[in-house]
Amino acid sequence: MRHVFRALVFAAFMVAFSSCYTYRVATHAQSGTGVKKVTAHSYFWGLAQQKDIPTPNCDTLGIYGMSEVRVRNNIGYALITIVTLGIYSPVQLEYKCGKPCPKTSEL
Repeated sequence: MRHVFRALVFAAFMVAFSSCYTYRVATHAQSGTGVKKVTAHSYFWGLAQQKDIPTPNCDTLGIYGMSEVRVRNNIGYALITIVTLGIYSPVQLEYKCGKPCPKTSEL
């Protein structure tokens, strides 16, 4: 009974003090759009993954490049990865498109 109590306390401690982690890549470009979110999926420990993530709003609006990209993981995604033993691993991507360069004069 004592081992079960310790295991429950340890599990509660891990859940209470766990948090998501975030990686942010930023450029010197000015943000032209709001934050867009997409979930990327990786299968079989990264052997099969989504190679290209489409960004139609950055490409079709005539906006050049991205001004910021964030990669986020949270406790739910971490638990999914653990339960599936790494066979399935989701991650959330957030990005902002950059503004086009301003026109200074006409040719």
